[in-house]
Amino acid sequence: MKRKKDYFYTQEVDTRFGDNDIFGHLNNVIYYSLFDSVINRFLIKKCKYDPLSSNIIAISPETRCKFRKSFKYPDTIIAGLSTFKIGKTSVIYDISLFSKKGQLPHAEGYFVHVFVKRKNMQEKVSIPKKVKFELLRI
Repeated sequence: MKRKKDYFYTQEVDTRFGDNDIFGHLNNVIYYSLFDSVINRFLIKKCKYDPLSSNIIAISPETRCKFRKSFKYPDTIIAGLSTFKIGKTSVIYDISLFSKKGQLPHAEGYFVHVFVKRKNMQEKVSIPKKVKFELLRI
């Protein structure tokens, strides 16, 4: 289990009022949404990737989340992002969600991105050079 200090790239994410479910904590689907948002924000901001105009997009065929401790609104979350594996056409991200004060993750997961041509969303392509460069740094 990674600790917060083990991640070179982190992002602060605020929870929203509507994220809580009837049980009073963040609903499970919100964790996956946070994973997706943090990864895509990394691609946009650090890699200068424009998902709206690029001919190459990243699709996610597989995700996983291990829940350890709940968050609830109005918690602020620190997301740590790294990689498990970087291939020619895909990357497996390592992501953990932490409270601002704690060092142990409330949730840990992985998220697979496969880079494909936008036109048919099936033809695999190499990870764009700038994206791969930044992935290797985290």
